[in-house]
Amino acid sequence: MIDAYAAGDVRGALSLHREMQPIYTGMTRTQGVITTKAALSLLGRPGGPVRPPLLDATPAEIEQLRTDLVAGGVKLR
Repeated sequence: MIDAYAAGDVRGALSLHREMQPIYTGMTRTQGVITTKAALSLLGRPGGPVRPPLLDATPAEIEQLRTDLVAGGVKLR
């Protein structure tokens, strides 16, 4: 998206931005660290649990995040 914009392809950059909108939505449904660590886990990357007083994402939140990421084109394991 950034490369397209920098190359003057504003329409292409906007198209990519719109395609990734589900990712933005999914990553901001709850507190950032919670969804970031859940997303890392879905990608098979180490992230570990969140530190108190935060709580890890619930199974329902993880499934919603999975749906959002896939809708945005992220390839999950």
